[in-house]
Amino acid sequence: MIEIINAAGVSEKYDVLANFPFSSDTKRMGIVLRHQATDRIIFYLKGADVIMKHKVAPSQRATVDESCENLALEGLRALVISQKLLTPEFFD
Repeated sequence: MIEIINAAGVSEKYDVLANFPFSSDTKRMGIVLRHQATDRIIFYLKGADVIMKHKVAPSQRATVDESCENLALEGLRALVISQKLLTPEFFD
C-alpha cells in the first residue's frame, strides 16, 4: 500500500498490483495501482521521450515532441509520464 497527498491536499491510498522496474533496454518503467476508495485500476508508465512518444495517442505526439524539444533547448532532460485506466477483466 502507498499513500500520497494529491494536488488538492487530500490523502489517497493505493494498492500496488504490479511493478515493472526500469530497463535500459526498453528505457521505461511502470506500475499498476488500485485506488482503494474507488477500486479504479490505473497503469502508470514513464520513460524517455523517444520511446514514450510512440505510447501516447497519435493526436498528442506533436505536443510531446514540441514540449520535449523546448525543454532540451534549455538543456533539460525530459521524461514522459502516461496513465491508462484498466478494467478488472483486462488486468486479471
